[in-house]
Amino acid sequence: MKQPCANCPFRKSIAYALSPEKAHDILQAITHNKAFHCHKTVDYSESHEGRVTVESKLCFGAVLFLENTVRGGCRSNVMFRFGLISKEFELNDLRKEESVYQSFEEFLEEVSY
Repeated sequence: MKQPCANCPFRKSIAYALSPEKAHDILQAITHNKAFHCHKTVDYSESHEGRVTVESKLCFGAVLFLENTVRGGCRSNVMFRFGLISKEFELNDLRKEESVYQSFEEFLEEVSY
């Protein structure tokens, strides 16, 4: 995984409609040591909330978003540090990524309806 998926909610070029509460919940989770998984790897067969499975992968868009916006980058989140340890992604994959939001304010403004 070296880039966010094509319709990642952290990509600037994607029109994503999240409730303001959901957008805040996502930011709260990733800044408080919770994992945020790629929506393409979450099982939504039984609920619109989804279920994380053993095959679920961390959201690389969230990884890059943290890298761009938070002191310590994605390493500031324990679950994303586990992603590094388990080789789900590598430090060499992390870079200033212009395709993802560059601030919390920008994310909230653009993805909330």
